[in-house]
Amino acid sequence: MSLNAGEQFPKGIKFGYIKFAPEIGEVTSCGVPTVYDCDKELPNKKVAIVSVPGAFTPTCTANHIPPFIKKAAEIKARGVDDIIVLASNDPFVQSAWGKALGDKGDLIFATDSEAAFSAAGGYESVGAVPKRTGRYALIVDHGKIVYSAKEPGKEVTVSGVDAVLEAL
Repeated sequence: MSLNAGEQFPKGIKFGYIKFAPEIGEVTSCGVPTVYDCDKELPNKKVAIVSVPGAFTPTCTANHIPPFIKKAAEIKARGVDDIIVLASNDPFVQSAWGKALGDKGDLIFATDSEAAFSAAGGYESVGAVPKRTGRYALIVDHGKIVYSAKEPGKEVTVSGVDAVLEAL
């Protein structure tokens, strides 16, 4: 499987997540996991996928995802329907992390279980135990990958909000 710009998004990909709702808006509140079926969602949408090595980790929590929350309206104003934050954590951890960061449903905090999707595309965090998703960003426009960039190091550059906004 390849995740290169210019290619169609792979078939059969599903991410788990818990849809944000005000009644489960507290960090300690749980919701019911559901599926984001890329085969059904992506052909009709423009989607930004931002992947991080893990929820509640230093760089991801302090530097990478908060700017996406802050600029979600700006990203969506450029035609993006969904902003997905992807990590190998389970849907409950992802949901709690989004709430802890202050997201009120503008982003979808989804799980790439065991980093299977990321690893298949060559975008896993190399050497991480357990397997973790890598730090990367994809923009998928109606099923076609139009932007694909994996971080070359530990910094947030090509997968950060400014790079994604520039690519839109």
